[in-house]
Amino acid sequence: MDVIFLLGASQAAFLSFLVFNKKDKSHGDFVLGAWLAFIGLHLLDYYFFATGLNLKYPHLLAMGEFFPLLQGPFMYVYVLLVISQDGRIKPIHFLNALPFVAIVCYFIFDFYILDAETKKEYYLQLAEEPNTALMISVILDHLLGPCYVVLSLIKLRRHEKNISNRFSYTEEIDLKWLKYILAGLGTVWLVVLISYIMDFLGEYDQLGNQMIYGSLTVAVFFLGYFGIKQNTIYTPVQLSATPMTPEQNSTSEKDKTDAGRYKNSGLRKADAERYLNDLLEYMDNEKPYLDGKLSLKDVATHLGISVNHLSQVINEQLQKSFFDFVNTYRVEEVKRLLNESRHEQLTLLAVAYDSGFNSKSSFNSIFKKLTGMTPSEYVKHKSDQILKS
Repeated sequence: MDVIFLLGASQAAFLSFLVFNKKDKSHGDFVLGAWLAFIGLHLLDYYFFATGLNLKYPHLLAMGEFFPLLQGPFMYVYVLLVISQDGRIKPIHFLNALPFVAIVCYFIFDFYILDAETKKEYYLQLAEEPNTALMISVILDHLLGPCYVVLSLIKLRRHEKNISNRFSYTEEIDLKWLKYILAGLGTVWLVVLISYIMDFLGEYDQLGNQMIYGSLTVAVFFLGYFGIKQNTIYTPVQLSATPMTPEQNSTSEKDKTDAGRYKNSGLRKADAERYLNDLLEYMDNEKPYLDGKLSLKDVATHLGISVNHLSQVINEQLQKSFFDFVNTYRVEEVKRLLNESRHEQLTLLAVAYDSGFNSKSSFNSIFKKLTGMTPSEYVKHKSDQILKS
């Protein structure tokens, strides 16, 4: 079993290397690479502990003892960077590492600078009688991890809402994979908490540790694999093909919360009606929805409207998200094409792609959501009506 943790550490180091060598790296990639590296060191430290190498070579003792204090912050900051529009690391993000830095600074002088034999003796003493600083680190480890999981899941939930108001598709940007990993890491921390309670009750079993680090080893693979594949969700403002006006810049720099989202937008009723007319005319005449990667920013740029104002018009005037608004047109396009004889030889999926859908799964789910029938049921229903007539 111990060799699995060594393989996990090697895997984490390799995936970290791949992330750091990824082309067009984002700030989130740098955080992910560092996170994977620390997970690798954490697994390596457990390997030393499980095999007794740390006692044989005392300077390896507690090498990664406090790394769990960084797992939650790494996870949370990575989520923030992936879902943010600028994707930049900010000084405030480093505040999440303060508990780790404070504890490590204390133990540098209290433990790590000791000579090998003294360090070994002190380590064994702390294992029997933990001092206050060590107890604080253990408590923080067990409390902060689950809190960061919850905070990260909340941020992802808000991201999902934001996607529906910014994009007409969800493929490669819905981050379901990250949600599953967070749920998995949450389970790991649950096992950690259970193991801690069992240890407190004097019923600690080594199996708990093996489950914890075994789960972490599995999470490393999925985190690295999907992290390497992850594309940039938001196109940076400075890369926009059409220069944005000061108004567009000011309203798209960050999302506003749902409560009072448009409270200070300054959009006048007359302008809103004009924007709506321009939008509907653009959709009817030029059919931008046939582009499977259409975004709110694309439409706003073409119409010369601020992103926030366009979103407000769609949300308030049409009572729809941008996602539902665009996909309503796509569904109607599917219906129109199915009624044309020249499309009778095409498969439903081919018609879906011609209408702006990117995948079979999204086509089926969106079509049923908006019509109450699956595409196949709709075709059968249409055929039955023709036969009856």
